[in-house]
Amino acid sequence: MASSIGIVECDCLSDVLSATDRMVKAADIRLLRQEQVGDSKVALVLEGDADEIDRALKAAKQGAPPALTTTNVPNVQQQVMNVFNLPTGRNWGRTK
Repeated sequence: MASSIGIVECDCLSDVLSATDRMVKAADIRLLRQEQVGDSKVALVLEGDADEIDRALKAAKQGAPPALTTTNVPNVQQQVMNVFNLPTGRNWGRTK
């Protein structure tokens, strides 16, 4: 189980994709899911150790527009992962 989850949100998919590229190059993280939030926002959820999530979120903000926001949720319990149906322990894109 990951000790932290991170969330990256922006109103432009290409900005989220660029941020994702920077994050996976900068830190050892696992991408969990991408969600469409409302009509225009895109959110990306990732997991990893607390230090790796911090490093990834800092990389996401480098060169990003002000509309891109990041959130770090440290020390996440398994119950939270279950409530939000986050696929902890599974590879990106794989079904149950």
